[in-house]
Amino acid sequence: EAGADDCLSDETGHEITCAADGLGDVRDMLEARLGEPEHARIVWKPQNVIEVDDEVAGKIVRLLDTLDDHDDVQNVYANFEMSEAALKALTG
Repeated sequence: EAGADDCLSDETGHEITCAADGLGDVRDMLEARLGEPEHARIVWKPQNVIEVDDEVAGKIVRLLDTLDDHDDVQNVYANFEMSEAALKALTG
């Protein structure tokens, strides 16, 4: 009813998807009915996700960390998946 395209809910909250130009209208209508949201923002989600091997995953994570640490960078997005082993090696 608020003009959203989709809504995903779980125990942590709700993720409501809408067109970027409709964010303000959807946010305002939901806020009037449900109260102030924790946050309402545009987030870029990839349409295609690419599987990368462990070596490439390490390089990408280092690049993303470097970009995220830069003062002029506000958000960093990526469209890759890595194996559980690579994730453990990078976080372990």
